[in-house]
Amino acid sequence: MAKEQNKKSRSKKGADKKTADKRATTKKAQSEAGQEKNDRKGSRFLSRWFLVVPIVIALFAVLSLSWYYEPAKIWYRETRQERVLRETLAGIQEYNEYLRQELASLETTEGIQYHAQRELNFIIDGEYSIVVTRDGVPITEPRTTREAAVTTIPETAQPFGVWTDFLDTFFGIE
Repeated sequence: MAKEQNKKSRSKKGADKKTADKRATTKKAQSEAGQEKNDRKGSRFLSRWFLVVPIVIALFAVLSLSWYYEPAKIWYRETRQERVLRETLAGIQEYNEYLRQELASLETTEGIQYHAQRELNFIIDGEYSIVVTRDGVPITEPRTTREAAVTTIPETAQPFGVWTDFLDTFFGIE
């Protein structure tokens, strides 16, 4: 009887061992299948993020541009106006320097004589004056070239160099 019980226990142990082996292989197969399933889920998860992240970044950029467009527009207009005014001031200062030099030349006899000949068309004894005409109208050189140059500075100013035209269009400046 003891032998029979021994046999039974051995066969039971062998059966238990076989069952345990089957269970281990089944669990191993299940864990591998689960791992594959998780890997597929992970790759789907990553592929979704590769789509979502650029969209989120683009939305953030659009929102940032919309929030900062008006302040940037105001800053650009004011900076542009400041730079144009500085150029105008430089032109006016240059013109003032020209007038100072002309005034200094008018304090001498030669300067007065030159001014009378040039501006008032006076001639000295022994000189001849030649008047060039076009269609019967005398051609004279414009006397206000410096004044005209000073007044055209705001229209011709390029305060931001080659970018000025693009920025004017972008921020709606005429």
